[in-house]
Amino acid sequence: MIDLRKYKTIYVGSVKNLRQKKRPTKNHPGVLLFEFTDDFSIFDYGKMPDAIPGKGAATAISTAYFFERVASAEAWRRFAGSGIWRVVKDRALREELLASPVLKKLIKTGMPTHYRGIVNEQGKTVKLDRLREPSNVLEVDAVRILRPEPMSFGGARIWNYNTFTPGMSNYLIPLECVFRFGLPAGSSLLSRLDDIPDYHRQLGLAQKPKGGEALPRPVVEMFSKLEPADRHLPYEWALNVSGLSNSDFVAVYHYTLLLALFLRREFEKAKVTLWDGKFEFVHLGQIALGDAITPDELRLTMRGVQLSKEPIRQYYRKHERKFVAAMNEAKKIAAKVDRESSDLVNNELKSPPPPMHPDFLAAVVDMYTGLTEAVCGVGLFGPAPSLTKVMKVFERFGIA
Repeated sequence: MIDLRKYKTIYVGSVKNLRQKKRPTKNHPGVLLFEFTDDFSIFDYGKMPDAIPGKGAATAISTAYFFERVASAEAWRRFAGSGIWRVVKDRALREELLASPVLKKLIKTGMPTHYRGIVNEQGKTVKLDRLREPSNVLEVDAVRILRPEPMSFGGARIWNYNTFTPGMSNYLIPLECVFRFGLPAGSSLLSRLDDIPDYHRQLGLAQKPKGGEALPRPVVEMFSKLEPADRHLPYEWALNVSGLSNSDFVAVYHYTLLLALFLRREFEKAKVTLWDGKFEFVHLGQIALGDAITPDELRLTMRGVQLSKEPIRQYYRKHERKFVAAMNEAKKIAAKVDRESSDLVNNELKSPPPPMHPDFLAAVVDMYTGLTEAVCGVGLFGPAPSLTKVMKVFERFGIA
């Protein structure tokens, strides 16, 4: 396996570490290694106390699988002629996507991504079909991370994004693009629908939806990526902080919708329903898919039981309410001061997260490897754990 110690660690995260093989410049991308760990994060807290054995390899392999799939023009041609369009009941949106330059590009050349390959047991970067044992390391194109500048104004904290301008290249687009097919338990969209007048119309919905409902069309919301706390951004604000031209911003919107539909179809093959998730994009001379695609970025269900990171969130909401309440309070404080939510929870509010129950943790371990095998079919984890048994354990802990 590759000796990661010889590469400079430039970021230590709650779910993956970034190591630099080649530094990016204004005009040329660099090369990064994504080291997926067995750690996890919820509620924007950062690294939680438990580790989930096998999770790092499962998330790396699922990312490799999906990135290779979306890069395939043939996969997009099959997608375009599939029955997945039934999910888009809004005829105007369906016709808009079918006629979009983005879909025409995907059918012709596939989706550009920052993915270069997965690192095998010999330390070589290869395609997934040449991997012989699980790996938790991917190689990707590296881009510049340009930070917005915070400032105090009128008693509030605001952000200066003037660094981001159209025509730039080799940078992380500072947006999280969230897609939604419905409103399952835990969806943050429910509160915005209540708080923002006619918000459903801004999302392209004729009627205000209710909790638990499937939406008549997928919707996209955008959030800040490079601020201490994720901030919801109306489309106009998102456009103006992104550094994108009008046409590239529309392309990001269409990419998000089409990728969401593509993943929905992939999970349907395993009888798993995709409800929502997020994408990040980079600019490499053209818009490209960045970051990762794992259950940590998605909300998934099988026969009504959630099979993504959401069960862990629900576990803490149900069994560790003191920590969840502290996180909610910390996010309010973090929006006004330059401190991380986890620091506030640990040191000011004195409510760090406790570990999970061992039986629940074991079920989470089986969820990651079982889901990866059910969807990707790579055969690298031995006998796949039963997702049915996983769901029974979740139900015992009150998770649905």
